[in-house]
Amino acid sequence: MLFLYKRLVAAYIFVAVLCTIGGLIYIGRYPGRYYVYFPVLIAVLIATIAILSFIAKKKFKEEVLSHLDNCRTGIFLEELTKVMGKKRGKRESSFYASLCATGYDVLGDYDSLYASCRNIKLRVHMPVYHRRMFSYYISRNEVDHAKDALAALTALAAEEKNPAEKKVITGFEEECKRALQVHTGEYNEPINYYSEMLKSMESKPLVTRVSYAYALGSALVMNGDLEEAKEPLLFAASRGGDTKYRRQAEELLKKIKPSGDK
Repeated sequence: MLFLYKRLVAAYIFVAVLCTIGGLIYIGRYPGRYYVYFPVLIAVLIATIAILSFIAKKKFKEEVLSHLDNCRTGIFLEELTKVMGKKRGKRESSFYASLCATGYDVLGDYDSLYASCRNIKLRVHMPVYHRRMFSYYISRNEVDHAKDALAALTALAAEEKNPAEKKVITGFEEECKRALQVHTGEYNEPINYYSEMLKSMESKPLVTRVSYAYALGSALVMNGDLEEAKEPLLFAASRGGDTKYRRQAEELLKKIKPSGDK
């Protein structure tokens, strides 16, 4: 994350130059004792990288990711492009594309989602690729392709050794699995799953809660439980910002007749 911010990179270079100059002065005064200086230099540089990387991650979260978390998707994409849009390295480009794909998925711009996914090149970003391509195929009612994307996520989860990464991929897999069930007319299990998940989501980002609220409301509507669908749909419609969840929730609410209407 450090590479995203020129000022932080400049700070690291400045510290490295100071250490080098200090080391040369030290060696000039104490010839033959360079073996004392170099371990200290390496320790200082490692500590500097760790501190600046922490600052960069915090800065990126506050200035970029927070907009997505709070359902300000358009602003998220704008700020993301300001920070990363001119990066040309393979890793940076793939990371940027994966974040753009997530933003466009939340926004509901599937053509841009597809274009972003085509620029995801690295294996480390493949879970995002398959997760977002699943959304793309579902939006086009291409169920077989969506199933392939889900199968790819299942395979990645089985191969992953890092527990934290495995948890993320498994989460993607669960999202896709429930969405596919609803799309193919299986409502009971997804309804129970979304209901249980929403009970423990107070600490989750708003966009996550809104997406699950919409998913629950949509499944309830399709299952004919119109009254039960109103509460989660109202939450998604009132808190969903510029996301597709707000627009789709509003559309469903217009179709639900108020209580007592014939």
